[in-house]
Amino acid sequence: MSQPAVKWGQVERYFRRHGYVIITKGGDKFVIAPKDGKPRSRQSICVGHTSSNHPGSQVLPVYLSKFKNTFGVSIQDIINE
Repeated sequence: MSQPAVKWGQVERYFRRHGYVIITKGGDKFVIAPKDGKPRSRQSICVGHTSSNHPGSQVLPVYLSKFKNTFGVSIQDIINE
């Protein structure tokens, strides 16, 4: 069974609701983890402009995998939000 399609709007909504910061730089988006009190402990992921152009853009599986490995956020977490 293939992975369900995840749109950038769903990803953005999930991360903003959970305290993540999303910054735009040159068309790409950086998703930055919330502060936890430790200096330099905020992890971040850069999402390319092809997957984050507009809310209807489909997010590539490589970025979904990075969300899982870096933040522990699965595809189902994002879809079920």
